[in-house]
Amino acid sequence: MAEQQTEQDRTEPATPTKLREAKRRGQVSKSLEINSLFILSVGIAVFYLIGDDMVSQQLALSRELLSNAGSISLGPAQALILFEYTFQWVASIFWPLIAILFIGAVLMNMFQTGPVFSFHPLKPDTSRINPVNGFKRLFSVRLLYESVKTLIKLVLFAGCLYLAITSLVPSLVSLLDRHPDSYPVFLARNGTLIAIYLVAVLLFIALLDLLYTRWDFAKRMRMSRREIKDEVKRREGDPQIRAKMRELQREAAKRAGSLRKVPDADVLITNPTHLSIALMYKRESMSAPQVIAKGAGDLAINMRTVARRHNIPIVENRSLARKLFKSVGIDQPIGEDLYPTVAKILVRIFAKRDAKVNGVVAG
Repeated sequence: MAEQQTEQDRTEPATPTKLREAKRRGQVSKSLEINSLFILSVGIAVFYLIGDDMVSQQLALSRELLSNAGSISLGPAQALILFEYTFQWVASIFWPLIAILFIGAVLMNMFQTGPVFSFHPLKPDTSRINPVNGFKRLFSVRLLYESVKTLIKLVLFAGCLYLAITSLVPSLVSLLDRHPDSYPVFLARNGTLIAIYLVAVLLFIALLDLLYTRWDFAKRMRMSRREIKDEVKRREGDPQIRAKMRELQREAAKRAGSLRKVPDADVLITNPTHLSIALMYKRESMSAPQVIAKGAGDLAINMRTVARRHNIPIVENRSLARKLFKSVGIDQPIGEDLYPTVAKILVRIFAKRDAKVNGVVAG
């Protein structure tokens, strides 16, 4: 029941990642009928182009063997020589056809599936010898489809052969008036014609098989929503880990931003070691002082270092630092309850700054 429920849950199309993993395991969508159609078509084309020459050479070989049959010795050594001679001659006749069919079969497989090199199907799999799984395969949709397809092929091929042979009966009768030397060429040409009829039938079956295999493969590769989520976790990492990484990135960005804003501050309020808060107050544009940067721990220490480097006043006030850090966000004005304390600090700092500027001017 759980397996059936899982199968019902697989309503989503396969992701590219699952298709790539399936291809690495050797699981691809491939129609054997398309391969058969292509190989048969190539064989007919080759035989149509060089078939007469192949038949003539085969007849010459048969004529030579039969004409010398009475003088051939069948001892072990002579039989081996005769076998080698016959084999070389037959190979020289049919090697173009065999080579082209082999290359065509390889190319057609690659055209359907692309290059696939996997040893996964060769690995031992106990599920293949499981009687329960074998019993299920006996009553599967795939087996039903293959049975119906085979039956249709037999009926169509038998009908095609019947019609072709029926149309050739007058020509076959006319062979009685011809020399036997013309029989092989006649049979080869008409055999090619019959093969063309069979190719037409096989084309229809191959197209249906191609559609079914694509549909069946897509169905077997379908995924449930949970599988898609698990795949995203594997590919991109656990959501909690990603959230922690984003938090660290925000912290790093905040650290960099806080350090950049420290030189623009009017004063740095410290805890003195754990917290640092940078305040700015522009009388002409701000209604109240604002927190432009704040940090804790190592960031607070780095902020103090930058403040000293840029001669920013550092004021130690533990209670004020804690209140500013907890209650005021970055680029936000301070609360009214903090006005008196912050005002005293800023008045003292601005007074020192004005005195220093006036002293420089007077000097």
